[in-house]
Amino acid sequence: MSTIPTVSTIGRAARGVGLGVVASAAIALGLGALPRSQPPRPRLVPEDASGPLRRVGIHYAPAMDGEAMPVWTQLVRALPDDLEIDVAVDRPADFDRLTTRLHAAGVDRLDRLHPVVVHRPITTWSRDRMAALEGPGGSGVLAPPRVSTGSGPRAGDWEAPFAFARTLYHREPQIAPLVFEGGDLAASRRFLFADANLIGRNLGRGDASRAHLQAALASQFAQDIVWLGDAPGEVPEHHIMMYMVPLDDHRALVGDVRAGQALAPDAPADPDRDGLAARFDRVATLLAARGFAVTRIPVVVLPGAGSYITYTNALFDRDAAGPVVYLPTYRVPALDAAATALYRDLGYRVVPIDVSTIYQRNGSLGCLVNVLARG
Repeated sequence: MSTIPTVSTIGRAARGVGLGVVASAAIALGLGALPRSQPPRPRLVPEDASGPLRRVGIHYAPAMDGEAMPVWTQLVRALPDDLEIDVAVDRPADFDRLTTRLHAAGVDRLDRLHPVVVHRPITTWSRDRMAALEGPGGSGVLAPPRVSTGSGPRAGDWEAPFAFARTLYHREPQIAPLVFEGGDLAASRRFLFADANLIGRNLGRGDASRAHLQAALASQFAQDIVWLGDAPGEVPEHHIMMYMVPLDDHRALVGDVRAGQALAPDAPADPDRDGLAARFDRVATLLAARGFAVTRIPVVVLPGAGSYITYTNALFDRDAAGPVVYLPTYRVPALDAAATALYRDLGYRVVPIDVSTIYQRNGSLGCLVNVLARG
């Protein structure tokens, strides 16, 4: 027999339903207020010798054979046999030209080299248009947003990160929230290093303050950010590894203009030596304030401040015996010898790579080679 509900029973039921709706809404609102889980951030592949080289990317431009081919011949011969070398080229015939010339020079194991066809003329500077990423999602490429640039090979360089990403990883590159060149960034396992030159690159593109750019880097990379300089002109106005390099999470090398002048007084140098020396000194001071043990290494800044005789712009590796540095040398005996001795004192096996044919084009060895993956 059914029971006819009383008014009080109906009221209690209605109140219960109402309380349930309120509680459900509160739970829903509370859940909505919780921060959404963010995908793990990748790391910039470290520059230091924390792991063995596994994959590097280079650009081959036939028009630069006179300056760059001597470097490629030395470097490919010296690099480990198990290292993958991905070569960006305008067209497949350029890759064939490179391997033919290397073979003629007696370089073996050319199966290590793989073409990445850009379908545009490019320069030889592989670091300029991308940064290499590693993380839970695997390896990848970070490219800057497009900005106005000249025509010809420099414009073609903008296509290189897309070609690398599609060829190696079968996906598009990530696009950074700020304008950068790959040489503007350097990394150890724990830290990512950037500087005030990024402010100048991003002027006119929204907020270009240090705080905003540093936050943008922190949102992009898992490493802790080490920022050098508050304004353009406070640190050397060049790619970061032209004047410093992290050796690991605790040590850094910084160029020393005065030491370079003392060792090579006859080398052509920028007349603003005191101003340049102060900028390098400022970098050393800032790194020491962050707790890094800083070692100074000779550097000479040539007139115009675009070309350096620099020993921080190197390529770092690790083998079973310990850390290795492929060290740019410049046929300036006093400077080359001092840099070699310093790295050996720090425990590195030194493999010299003569860059005297190309360094006056405003870059050095680290600008020519983009480290894509380490062990």
